[in-house]
Order: sequence, then C-alpha cells, then structure tokens
Amino acid sequence: MKTKSFYFLTIVLLVCALKLVQIGYKRIHFSTDLFLNSFKKNFGEEHAVSENVLEAKKLILQSQISNFNLSNELVVNAYFRQRIIELSYPIRLNRNSKFLIAKNSEVIKCKLKSESKKFKFYEC
Repeated sequence: MKTKSFYFLTIVLLVCALKLVQIGYKRIHFSTDLFLNSFKKNFGEEHAVSENVLEAKKLILQSQISNFNLSNELVVNAYFRQRIIELSYPIRLNRNSKFLIAKNSEVIKCKLKSESKKFKFYEC
C-alpha cells in the first residue's frame, strides 16, 4: 500500500513541476537569465525601467553627488519620479538640493554641468 501511494505522490509532484515550468515559460515569459543573475548588482535595469530613467540615472552617477532635485516637469511625471528615486538610491531626491535634472526642452537659469540626449544636469 505504501509503494502505491509513493508512486502516486511522485507522479503528482512531477506533473506539478512540469506544469510550473510550462506556466513559467509560456504564460509569464519566465527568464532563467533574470532568475540566475537576479542578485548581481545593477542587473536587469534595462528590463525594469524605461530608457529615460536609465539616461537620467547615468547623469546622476557621472556627477558623483549625494542628492539631486527634479524640475517641475519631471516631478509631475509620477512614473519617472518614482523610478528615478528607486534606481538612483543611495543618491536621494532632495527638494533643497542645488543639483537639478531637467528635460532638454526646459529652460533653466542655472549652470549647466552636463547633458545627454533627453536630459540636462544643472547646478543652481
């Protein structure tokens, strides 16, 4: 009797495992690359956020600052604001910071420190 239940349990577990694999690959586009590298520093950023956020983060990192501020136009964009705060940590968003990130189209009367395709980095 025990061997029959053991075989039954083994078959059920095997079917469950195969179903999980099928769901992972077919339905939610599971990536083994993301899974295996998930604990590497800065891995998968390009999958998680938009190019705009990555570009702004690059400006922040190049400047070697401890805090930054966003222009009014960027603060209004909730997605951008939230993602840049999360991605640039431990560099923090500070409304009183003298360093400002703005879109290229915005006119800011501060000293331009650097720029990229879509953003400019100012010191006020």
